[in-house]
Amino acid sequence: MTTPQRPSPLRLRGLSYSVVRGPNADGDWYWRARDAEDRTVWTGWSSRAALLQSAPGEAPEPPSLRTVADLVTQWMEARERDPQLKPQTLMSYAARAKGVLAAVGDEPLTDLGPGFMERLRDRLIAAGLTQRGVNARQCLIRSAARWAAEEERLTHRPLPVVRLRSAERVNLDYTPTEAEALAALREMSGETGLAATVLAITGARVSEVVNLKRGDLDLSGGWLRLNGKTGPRRFPLIAELRVLLGDRVSSTDGSPQPTDPDAPLFRWLLRVPDAAVRDQLAEACRRAGVPRFTPHGLRRMVVNRILRAGADITAAAELMGHSPSVMLSYYRRVSSEDRAAGVAQAGLGKPLVVAAIQHKPGHTSRHSG
Repeated sequence: MTTPQRPSPLRLRGLSYSVVRGPNADGDWYWRARDAEDRTVWTGWSSRAALLQSAPGEAPEPPSLRTVADLVTQWMEARERDPQLKPQTLMSYAARAKGVLAAVGDEPLTDLGPGFMERLRDRLIAAGLTQRGVNARQCLIRSAARWAAEEERLTHRPLPVVRLRSAERVNLDYTPTEAEALAALREMSGETGLAATVLAITGARVSEVVNLKRGDLDLSGGWLRLNGKTGPRRFPLIAELRVLLGDRVSSTDGSPQPTDPDAPLFRWLLRVPDAAVRDQLAEACRRAGVPRFTPHGLRRMVVNRILRAGADITAAAELMGHSPSVMLSYYRRVSSEDRAAGVAQAGLGKPLVVAAIQHKPGHTSRHSG
């Protein structure tokens, strides 16, 4: 198959036209028109013959690019004129652009740089996006900035994809204290905040909580059914859980109507809610100034609290959905306070102290003959 010959540059009605790329499936080429000052004033797909017939004359100045909203909006308009893009791709771009505009649309383009990308990341994560979703929207800004630079309407500055800050090595095995957990939870809101609070109360796995159905709430029986990798189990529906989740069992959308037991308990707008909980919990730890911990850290915290309260080990293991040996091996974290309390409760040393006192010089034992 013969490759179509690339059309040579043209000069029409005061503008210089040259091919940028192509051809597309229809045999058209993507042209760029420049004015006398070598500024790009028009781009679009066309055949050479059609361009000769309908090429615009001296084009007006393109709209100015002052804010992120200007950049993203005009980049999207250019994408919509590209016939090679599939409708699904345009829809995906539009969804990402909407998130970017809501987060940083009013910011001036003079602020583009690593600091800007960090602010975009933080605001998107606070809005409930996962790191993957944040990356996609950061990539959209990078593409828009690159496009504007190619159109010679913006000085191109390479923009990084900025992930969650981690100034020091993250210890994913860290078990928070109850005070640290509370400080982080206070920095969370919405569905992810509610899910994290349920994790901190029940010690359930994050997958068990985010996938709860309305039928898993048994208000009359007083149980919350958790479906995990070791099978279903029941967790007592204590007063705190009733307050948090009780209204979720009445309807699917807040209006009085029969409950659909298979309807999701949480109103997720994300495809991967467990990742959103992990990401936002990490960001909440950063904002609260506490060591970073994961949802599994909350699970270990609950195990420790149950066992420190003197609960039966077998009952505690059933609550967590594990055997006693697995729970003690992988979830129990013994602190210095635990060791001190164990020694005090056992009364270690007391018989030896008594014996030592009885054998001090000058002490007469009642057993001496």
